[in-house]
Amino acid sequence: MEDRFRPMFDKHGRQGVPLKDLREELEEEGLTESIAPERLDELLRRADQDGDKRIRLGEFVRMMTGDYVQEHERKKIGGILGAAIANIVPQSMREDFIAHYNCKPPPIFMIFISIAEIVVFIVYAEEQKSRGVATTATTGVPLYSPLLYKPDRRYEAWRFVTYMLLHQGYIHLISNLIFQLLLGLPLELVHKFWRVFLIYVLGVLAGSLAHSVTDHSVSLCGASGGCYALIGAHIASIITNWKEMNYKCCDGSIVRFLLSAPVRLTVFLVLSIGDTSVAVYRRFFEEGATKIGISAHIGGMLAGLLVGIPLLKNVNELTWEKRLGWVSLVIYLLFTAFCMFFNGLYTGYPETDWTSCCPA
Repeated sequence: MEDRFRPMFDKHGRQGVPLKDLREELEEEGLTESIAPERLDELLRRADQDGDKRIRLGEFVRMMTGDYVQEHERKKIGGILGAAIANIVPQSMREDFIAHYNCKPPPIFMIFISIAEIVVFIVYAEEQKSRGVATTATTGVPLYSPLLYKPDRRYEAWRFVTYMLLHQGYIHLISNLIFQLLLGLPLELVHKFWRVFLIYVLGVLAGSLAHSVTDHSVSLCGASGGCYALIGAHIASIITNWKEMNYKCCDGSIVRFLLSAPVRLTVFLVLSIGDTSVAVYRRFFEEGATKIGISAHIGGMLAGLLVGIPLLKNVNELTWEKRLGWVSLVIYLLFTAFCMFFNGLYTGYPETDWTSCCPA
C-alpha cells in the first residue's frame, strides 16, 4: 500500500499534505456522498497522529490499514485520493499562482454551456425557417420562445436565466462563444467547473435583473451577462491573488510577465471598458441598431466581481480578503433583493401578458 500511495505524497516532501486542503479536496471529489462528513473528519484527525495539521505518507498508510477504517471506506478513499492530492499545491509552491493550473478535473462547464447555446440556436433557426423567417448574421431571435426574457412576462421567473441560450443572429452567438471560452476555460483550470458555473449563472441572473430595472420595456437575449461575469471573476481573482500572480514575474520569463497581476488587470479593464463603450455608442448614437442591454453587461460584470471574491480559490487567504469576501457577498445579495422588490412594486412595466407563451 505504501508503494501505491507514495507517488501521490512525494511532491509534498517531508512536510506532508495540509489536513485542511485534503479535507476540502476529498469533499469536492464527492467523498462525503458516501462517507458522512463527521466520519471523514474523525478519520483524518486519527491519521494526523502528531497533531501538526498535516498528513504524511506513513500516517496515511497507518490510517488505511487500521482497524477503525471500514472496508468500504478504505476503497472509497483510496479510489479518489490521487485526484484530491493532485489539486493540492505543495507548500513550496504556495507563492506561485501558475502552479494552480491543472486539468483535474477537466474544464467541462464552459464547453457544455457553449454546446447548449449552439444547439438551441440551430433548433430555433430551423424552426423559424419552416415559418418563413430567416436567421441572419444579426437577426433571428425567436420572440415567441419561452426562454426569452420579456418585460410583460416577468412572472415566468425562469426567463431571467434562460435568455442566455438565445442569440440575435450568428455573429452574436459566435462572439459570445469566443468570449466565454477564452475567458472561462482558464478560470476552470484553476478554480474548477462548479465555481465557474455558479459565477456564470449568477452573472446571467444579475444581468437580467439589472436590465429589468433600467430597460422596463425591452426584451433581452444572449449570454453577455455570463461573459461579463467571467471578466469580473478574473478581476476578483487578481485582487485576492495579486502577490501570487506576481511570483518571479520580473525574472526574465515573458510568460510570467504576461500572466502577472498588473498585465492581467490592464487587459481585462481595457477589454471591458472598450466593449462597453462600443455598446453605449451603438445603443444611443447608431441609428437603426439593435438595442444592446448595456445594464446586463454591467450587472454581469459586477456579479462576477462580487461573487468571485468570496467564491474563487484564494491561494493564501488573508484576513482582509476574507472580510472583503463577506462584504462583497452581502452587496450582491442586497442588489438581488432590491431588483426583486423593484420588479414586484414598480408600475411602469408593460401590461402583463397572461396568454400562452408558446404558439403552435
